[in-house]
Amino acid sequence: MALMHAGLYELSLRGALMRKGFCTIGFVPILLLCVGAAMPANAQVGIAGGVTFSELGDIATDDRSASLKRVPGWHVHLWVDLPLGSFALRPGLRYMDAGRLFNPSNTSGFVTAPDPPEFGGAPDSGFPDATGSVNDDHFVTYIEIPIDVRYQYKLPFISPYVLIGPVLRFATDTNNQDRLRTLSMAAAAGVGLEIRLAGLRFYPEVKRTFGVSRFTSDEYEFADIVIRPDEQRLHATMLSIGVGF
Repeated sequence: MALMHAGLYELSLRGALMRKGFCTIGFVPILLLCVGAAMPANAQVGIAGGVTFSELGDIATDDRSASLKRVPGWHVHLWVDLPLGSFALRPGLRYMDAGRLFNPSNTSGFVTAPDPPEFGGAPDSGFPDATGSVNDDHFVTYIEIPIDVRYQYKLPFISPYVLIGPVLRFATDTNNQDRLRTLSMAAAAGVGLEIRLAGLRFYPEVKRTFGVSRFTSDEYEFADIVIRPDEQRLHATMLSIGVGF
């Protein structure tokens, strides 16, 4: 009877997972990664945090173009470092506040290439007045899953390293959630130092993430310009300091 109940519970659980869109085949690598992360005796857990400078890709429409300035934000990052000789695999979980990417009232955020002046007329000032349908208080936030491959040049006390890897992004913003893509992809590259001091390891680091997939799921209006989803990517520069235990 107990076996029968266990079997029914397993079938019920499996059905619930399938209804929520989980794929068994896709779940296996994640499970193996979690198991592998728990096995190495020299694995290291760490936490890092710092500032983020984010910007959207350039806007181009008809004869006008603009680039948006970087905006400040912040991030906090939990990770597991799995040493593999000079290399290490470092999967993690990061919360990123990308800052106020959309701020239509801030015209200093534009560098424009205006239309050429008509004969006998004044030159065009570029983009129209910065009014649009995006909320002034629109901050963009993400839960990110970076999977970094780290190569370290080992020295006695301070070891430089480089890292590279993919990033999964899950939009958590609620102000304009219908505009952002729920899941997007990025690629990251960075440099840092491993400083061993007082039994701890410190990691000052600079990382650059490049948006790979599109940033939004639908058209939106910004500064009276309609932006199509395929026109922009979200990029970010991260400065952080971490500590490993």
